[in-house]
Amino acid sequence: MPYANSAVFWFVGLLAVLVIGFWKSYFSVFFGDMHGAHHAHGLAMLAWVLLLIHQAWRVRTQNLASHRKIGKLAYFLAPIIAASGIWVTFHNIARFDDPLQPGALSIFLLGLYSVFLYTTMFALAMIHRKNVQFHGRYMIATALVFVVPGLGRLMGNYVAPAGLPALTFYQCLWVPFAAGIVLLLLDWRKGRTCRPFAVFLVLYAIQMVLWHLLPRVGLWQRFTVWSASLGF
Repeated sequence: MPYANSAVFWFVGLLAVLVIGFWKSYFSVFFGDMHGAHHAHGLAMLAWVLLLIHQAWRVRTQNLASHRKIGKLAYFLAPIIAASGIWVTFHNIARFDDPLQPGALSIFLLGLYSVFLYTTMFALAMIHRKNVQFHGRYMIATALVFVVPGLGRLMGNYVAPAGLPALTFYQCLWVPFAAGIVLLLLDWRKGRTCRPFAVFLVLYAIQMVLWHLLPRVGLWQRFTVWSASLGF
């Protein structure tokens, strides 16, 4: 895996952000009245990050046999993450009193596009599984997709209430993009392949354009209202 010496620590940091960010809304009320969509998606995401940590550690310690063996779990987890991501996105839009409010239209888009982005990065990682440089970078990109949900809640639930400088949710949306640029520049500077992170950045940029434009489109508004009416 690229950045084998440091990737495991960044993945542990992502795990911390997710656990802290979702502590109030999920982990602290885990056995409460929680919808099945949240459990399916939350546990699948948690398992994915733990898998990334394990895989990065095995590469760091040169235990490639275990890396390949455990890595097969990805074929089981990825479809669950994608399906549960769609489920929880439809469930969340159904909870809005007015699904046509700008925030609801944008968040619904973010949920569905995140599933698309994660699935694309995973698919490319598997297509290039025999190319270490491509495979590892696309797997890192799957982790970038998970940053915003945890970071946004961490800022809103802990940092801002403590009176500390906090990123807004919209600013949090740009963090994975900024991280992707840094990773691409590091690869370019060292003469390594830039394609995986370039692909991620192009797709992420499309998301940000759609974030601003799609909520104004009548077809998207009608689709959102229909999705909310399903009552997932």
